[in-house]
Amino acid sequence: MIKRIQKLLVLTIVAATLTGCGSGRTAETRMIKQVTDGVEGQSNEIRVRNLLIVKNELSEGILVGTLVNWSDEVDAITGISIDNLPTTVSSSRLELRKNKPVIFAGESANADAAAVITQSIGQRIPVIITFEKAAPITLDALIVENVEWYKDLLRYQPSAVVAP
Repeated sequence: MIKRIQKLLVLTIVAATLTGCGSGRTAETRMIKQVTDGVEGQSNEIRVRNLLIVKNELSEGILVGTLVNWSDEVDAITGISIDNLPTTVSSSRLELRKNKPVIFAGESANADAAAVITQSIGQRIPVIITFEKAAPITLDALIVENVEWYKDLLRYQPSAVVAP
């Protein structure tokens, strides 16, 4: 009976050791920063989520991502550049009101930005977003191909060129 309990105890310890992961503030699973192709950033109370560039067959780099202002103070996007080139955007001033996201591309899009890009799919390029009040955000965005869920990317019609 004692040998049986010892075996069970040893098996339990071995199983916990082999299947367990780190815990606490430095756990591997807690340190994951980027779980999608899109990158994230922040300036003051403005958050950028899941930002990436979709390159289509016309070599357009279409901005995909969401910006949310958590502040009570209204701000606005005044410029966007993709790979250091000014973009064509759906409006020359995109307002950022508290908890009213500005969404670039997709079914719920309310904004659009694109630029002709020469970089290849899989590379990263700088995207700079400037604001009226908040400091500019510079992100290192991944270029993805317009296949699978990006194949039928819904866009707004661009109407103005804005540089940061």
